[in-house]
Amino acid sequence: MLFKEKFENIVSKIDTYQPKRAWVFAIIFSVFIFFAASLYLFIWRRPYNLASANKALADSSVILIGVSFALSGLCYFWDFVDTKIIYRKHLGVIGFLFAFLHIIISVFFLPQNFTFPKWIFENKIAFDFGVLAFIIFLLMALISNRYSVMKLGGKKWRLVLRYSGFIAFLAVAAHIFALKYKYWLKWLADWKSSLPSLSMIVFVIIIAIFILRFSLFVAEKKKFKKQNIK
Repeated sequence: MLFKEKFENIVSKIDTYQPKRAWVFAIIFSVFIFFAASLYLFIWRRPYNLASANKALADSSVILIGVSFALSGLCYFWDFVDTKIIYRKHLGVIGFLFAFLHIIISVFFLPQNFTFPKWIFENKIAFDFGVLAFIIFLLMALISNRYSVMKLGGKKWRLVLRYSGFIAFLAVAAHIFALKYKYWLKWLADWKSSLPSLSMIVFVIIIAIFILRFSLFVAEKKKFKKQNIK
């Protein structure tokens, strides 16, 4: 069964879907991810302050958007995740809001950490990829509604979100790598002395999500060929 068919089958069976409950679940899950990220940062580098909370927001944002992006593959390969597909949009939107809050805090409340425009010139590649990802995610958030589905048509709407999300998530990966790879190399040279940074763990999660999506693409292609042969 192709993912499109399986997705439609899953949605048709979930007759107890309630938007408000879905949002509540997504918010609780998002808060849990934020606190887990905060706890890791506290253990990794005490004390915990606004800069730490801001970093936790950024990493939580990537994780939430990543989970939203990964749910298609998770549902395809593992049936017990099927009913969680309804939270894909909610987690993606909250992940975007976390990213927006991270930008607001960075620009207006942490001038000592982000001295603009100097920081931009010193991290131009990371900044450009970050801006690209944010703009795409903003557009995705703006069309995540029934009006856009009706205007674009269900098939085109899903394709726009799928490929936009893929490009934006690639930009996020490039943003994180450009900002942090020097610190990762230092840690790898003396990895026994401390825990890896949270950004390194998040980057590994991103790679795993891309592998999952590629696996879904390969599996879909194989099944499509088999169906055509029959």
